[in-house]
Amino acid sequence: MTKIVEAKGVYKLFLKTFGYGAITMPWKTVHMLSDRLQDQKLVAHEMVHIEQIEREGGLVFTLKYLWYNIKYGYASNPYEIEAREKSGVW
Repeated sequence: MTKIVEAKGVYKLFLKTFGYGAITMPWKTVHMLSDRLQDQKLVAHEMVHIEQIEREGGLVFTLKYLWYNIKYGYASNPYEIEAREKSGVW
């Protein structure tokens, strides 16, 4: 079951530090900044990440996501490209 929660603590700090609105964790929890909770395009983007986790498994998704960020950078990460294409969030 997927949970969407307001980001607090380390999640909020991470999001604010790096300028993101949300982060999806491999245990199918989406942490979103309070001012982005009603952003349906961002929710749709994060739900694509949930689909990816379900397709790949949490551990494989996490390792590949990190590797893709190192190899290609965030903007060219294949998981991010797929999420942007499916959600319309560019």
